[in-house]
Amino acid sequence: MLPNYVLTMLGDRMEMAHSIEGRVPFLDHHVIECLGQVPVSLKIRGTTEKHILREATRSVITDTVYRRQKHPFLSPPVTTLPGERFHEMMQDTLRGPVLASLPFYDKKRVVALLEALPAMSDGDRVVWDQVLMTVLSACVLQECFNL
Repeated sequence: MLPNYVLTMLGDRMEMAHSIEGRVPFLDHHVIECLGQVPVSLKIRGTTEKHILREATRSVITDTVYRRQKHPFLSPPVTTLPGERFHEMMQDTLRGPVLASLPFYDKKRVVALLEALPAMSDGDRVVWDQVLMTVLSACVLQECFNL
């Protein structure tokens, strides 16, 4: 997934092709500290996120960019890759005892979903992938930190 998804989707391939290292300015701690003091009403307006950033850059961005909704970065789907090590780890973890120790998940339903995966279309598996990653993350946190 790294060469065909992450490197392509996040722009790393373009940066590497030109021997540059990209910097993500919004990860600077000074920016984060400053924005921590900004009221939420300036960050989010209705369903529009990044309101203050949109307004600050309004004169230099296109109307399409100004109006488009934010979409999250999602990890590459693992449920569509049976036989891969991470897929196997997910299957083993979600069928194991850790999931049963988490009171907010129904292990029988999660296992039923795992059983149904092979018969699903690729599109349906991708839809369920993020749900399974959330459950898997909770299991890993429980294993590591006994939360």
